[in-house]
Amino acid sequence: MTKVEAIVKILQNNGGLANWAIIYNEIEKYYPAIKRSSEWTAAIRGVLYREIKNHRNFKKIDEGIFALLNYDENLLVLDENRDTEISAVTKLRKGQNKFREELLKVIKECPITKITDTRLLSASHIKPWFMSNDKERLDINNGFILSPLFDKLFDSGLITFSFQSEIIISKSLAKNNIERIGVVSKQKIADLPIKGREKYLEYHHNKVFLKI
Repeated sequence: MTKVEAIVKILQNNGGLANWAIIYNEIEKYYPAIKRSSEWTAAIRGVLYREIKNHRNFKKIDEGIFALLNYDENLLVLDENRDTEISAVTKLRKGQNKFREELLKVIKECPITKITDTRLLSASHIKPWFMSNDKERLDINNGFILSPLFDKLFDSGLITFSFQSEIIISKSLAKNNIERIGVVSKQKIADLPIKGREKYLEYHHNKVFLKI
């Protein structure tokens, strides 16, 4: 199996699309020799970008999200918006804004930084929007309110949270950067709301969190 075939297999097994974390975490199942090179992640990126540039096999859906060439972006849109005349991107943003508004009603601050200014807060899906069904996309138990840095870290799979409200840090983050972020592995986040979010966190642990 080639690298292209391995990536195709990953996307097929994940409903036609995936982000970098899913691709990195699952590539070895289909291309066992991939990690023999120290530059294996760059090799995967090179293959994916080459195929996209040549309009073969894959396309980019959003930042860090890739799909099979025939994937229908309207599958990312809430049912209630699919018949409207606006673009798929606008429909997608509309649904995400609705989720954020509902989540902010129950979580008022980032539990890590304690920032309360809503202009500086992001609604982070635990199970990513693009992998969720309509019910999961609007389920406030499928989200945390985080400040932008921690939203980016969580969304990219560079951190996750345990069922005991601890931060778990990916091995792919350099020690000096971890120190600059200002957290430590297994740090307890007392106000992190875990109850009701366990099934989504399990998905994040298994699919999104970078284990490399």
